[in-house]
Amino acid sequence: MVIRCRLRAYDQTERAKVIKLSFHGAAGTVTGSKYLLDVNGKRILIDCGMFQGKHELRERNWKQLPFEPSTVSAVVLTHAHIDHIGYLPRLVKEGFYGTIFCTPPTAEITRISLMDTAELQMEDAEFRNKKHATRHAPALPLFTVDDVDDTLKLLETVNFNEWIEFSPEFRFRYHVVGHLLGAACIEVRMNDNGREVSILFSGDIGRFGNPLVKNPAEPPTCDYLVCESTYGGRMHPAEDPYFQFDELVDRIVKEKRVLVVPAFAVGRTQQIIYLVDDLVRHKRIMPIDIHVDSPMAVDATDIYIKYHDYHALDLEQLDGIGSVLNGKRVHLHRTRASSKKLNDLKGPAIIISSSGMLSGGRVMHHMIHRLPDPGTTVALVGFMAEGTLGRKLLDGDRQVFIHKMPIEVRAEIVVVSSLSGHADYYEILHWLEPIKTPPKTTFITHGEPDQSLAMSEHLVKERGWQTLIPKLDQSVEL
Repeated sequence: MVIRCRLRAYDQTERAKVIKLSFHGAAGTVTGSKYLLDVNGKRILIDCGMFQGKHELRERNWKQLPFEPSTVSAVVLTHAHIDHIGYLPRLVKEGFYGTIFCTPPTAEITRISLMDTAELQMEDAEFRNKKHATRHAPALPLFTVDDVDDTLKLLETVNFNEWIEFSPEFRFRYHVVGHLLGAACIEVRMNDNGREVSILFSGDIGRFGNPLVKNPAEPPTCDYLVCESTYGGRMHPAEDPYFQFDELVDRIVKEKRVLVVPAFAVGRTQQIIYLVDDLVRHKRIMPIDIHVDSPMAVDATDIYIKYHDYHALDLEQLDGIGSVLNGKRVHLHRTRASSKKLNDLKGPAIIISSSGMLSGGRVMHHMIHRLPDPGTTVALVGFMAEGTLGRKLLDGDRQVFIHKMPIEVRAEIVVVSSLSGHADYYEILHWLEPIKTPPKTTFITHGEPDQSLAMSEHLVKERGWQTLIPKLDQSVEL
């Protein structure tokens, strides 16, 4: 498909007469993915994520971007997690008016994710102002639901394996990469006055064998590669999530505890509910009430049902997921009032609430109430970025601060690593095996420094590839 649009060039005096790649996010950190491609003054952005975690990273969300948003002609998204899409409304608010490309499932998940994030930020700002728990007067959301409405008007969907040529300088196509429904890696081909250069952006690479997504497809050969390294120095333990949850939930029931699971509303929540339902149906655990404290959950499940061609579950299983979410043992909490009533909930029960990394959202209020309670178990089921509450609990902190209030941690903290949606370094190497001709340079991104360094070392020692770990806001010529 050829999509013609007029690419905007910035001031002639600033033009670079080469192809340039700039890393304005996910460099030295896992969040805030923003990769700017510049071909002789024509610019596109790969992903537009929000920074999460450490205070100094979150502060970057409020700072002026190193480039002018109005000079960017298009944004091409890999998938719909907030660290890859969460800055879009702010980008639009600051002047971007181009096209935002994504796969059909990504478009729908982006809609509910951004709207939910805006509502949560507005709720959080209201809470901070009410409690005077802010250094700013008043506390403000990064963006509002009106900003999200303006952003959604710019979305344009693209199918996998379909070349999109929207100017003489840029064309791209999507390849399946697993991780999340509709997630993709992006193959970009750039034309610099007759010189063609290809670059592959891995996005977040999923694991093999997850029924909620398809396995990652073979990546194409490329001149340059931008590769994630979330688990660049780790291997996931060979643990069966069914066995882990079998033991965990069985103990929750016997001890009449409340199990709180911080989980992304899209993907991870459906995975956990389906897993618990499967264990109950096969009589491996006793029935237990599940409280889903996320207005997004039902909408997200509807998306999984609508786009059944994008994952490995059959329709009969999908009907099972739908019945679980609407069944008598699953309770959906859409309003803040309903969420607050969970403070009185007694065990045995499961509360699933977002955000997954404990970086904001309703789950923070559950943590305020539940962490001091020895009768609570908190299950960490995914990656926890440095600086998030989830990482602090993972590291064993016995006192944490939430909304500037000190909270004692007396709850039991458990880790269920088998549910991770990110490939480990061995799985990344396996995914890259079809690339027989090494890229000229592989840029290692989307990882904390030790993980990026480890991923780089694996590629150098085991593949003989040339790597570079970029710094935040660094630019390189291709």
